[in-house]
Amino acid sequence: MKTNSKLVTVIRWLARVLAVCVFLLWGAFFVEHLQEWFIQPYPQLPPLKVCAGMALHFLLLAGLIIALRWELVGSLAVIVTAFAFFYDKAGSRFPVLFGLTVLPALLLAFCWWQDRRTATAGKGD
Repeated sequence: MKTNSKLVTVIRWLARVLAVCVFLLWGAFFVEHLQEWFIQPYPQLPPLKVCAGMALHFLLLAGLIIALRWELVGSLAVIVTAFAFFYDKAGSRFPVLFGLTVLPALLLAFCWWQDRRTATAGKGD
């Protein structure tokens, strides 16, 4: 195994662990908001803006899980939905929350790119 391949493997596992940690963090917030709006003793239909935010939040969580198996697709989903979700919800904390959330996605996308680059280089030999 080449040194580059070992480094990519380490980065990939680090990114997966980070993705699970980020999933658990934002998943806890998602469950709390579900309880607030839908599981309380007398649930009420939340405003459309809240429903849209919950949908983006759910897609963000789904993207983190998808990225564990399909790195590029999941990473793109995380980046797009995190931008849309935090742009509206985070205010001045947008750079920190967005950066924290997309870090594992960026690392996984980098690993996908390195694997693809290595595979393409191997075909030319």
